[in-house]
Amino acid sequence: MTEEGKGPAYGTILLDRADGIAWVTLNRPDRLNATTEQMHHELLDAFARVAEDGSTRVLVLTGAGDRAFCIGSDLGFLTEVLDGEEADADLFAAYLERLNQVVFALERMPVPTIAMVQAKARASGFEMVVACDFVLIAEEARIGDVHTPYGHMPGAGATHRTVRKMGLQPAMELLMTGRWLSAAEAVDKGLALRAVPGDRLREETASFARTLADVPGDCLRHLKSAVMGGLGRTVEEAVAVETSAYLALLRSSSGPVDGFRAGQRDRAVRRAGPASVEAVAAAGPDQGGEPSP
Repeated sequence: MTEEGKGPAYGTILLDRADGIAWVTLNRPDRLNATTEQMHHELLDAFARVAEDGSTRVLVLTGAGDRAFCIGSDLGFLTEVLDGEEADADLFAAYLERLNQVVFALERMPVPTIAMVQAKARASGFEMVVACDFVLIAEEARIGDVHTPYGHMPGAGATHRTVRKMGLQPAMELLMTGRWLSAAEAVDKGLALRAVPGDRLREETASFARTLADVPGDCLRHLKSAVMGGLGRTVEEAVAVETSAYLALLRSSSGPVDGFRAGQRDRAVRRAGPASVEAVAAAGPDQGGEPSP
């Protein structure tokens, strides 16, 4: 999608983009935004469009309605898999493969991602939340994996991503007990960035997204690739990933040069007033300022 506005006419999600921010909304409020095969395909298409659109700088994922961000897999599909003498493991395996494709596509998004959790998020909804870079949650909302009370377990990455974000024992306790976390607990345990009154959640999310979208150049794309690429590596390997990302930024974007020159102009204004800006510009970017990192 290269033009701002609404995306394709999806049946289970909405895609809107304005001013460099893409809003993806799970849009089955009457079914608590439960995921289906169709939703998986539509999310993959929407995420691909956002990833390929160089003008989109932030993605926000949320749910429609005030009852659920996403309650998990659709009951109709679960009935098809489980309502027999034995579970249809082959059918469920294909479903989990596609669900994991969705979660990985979200996690690998080249731009920062924000989950705006306005209500309950559990199971696959929870797994999408923990795959996002940032989580802003309504004070009234609750999140949790909540599989084990029904004799199930995570299947789309919660056993890894939750441990990575919370630490081993807190994550194991959350996953094994299947309990819900309040918004305040989610913040305290590192699963959410901040809790916000529900009536201010969209405003606060839009403001935070705007802050990220306004960062100049392509540095956030490369910074995210360094952070994600360094996970699970030794310090030496992670620093090598970071260095490679920084050099790729320098070679592919004018942002670092533009930012340095803007900094030089700002320093000139602070030191001697607006009249010195022209002198600094004439002297060139190597004159009269502190070195860049």
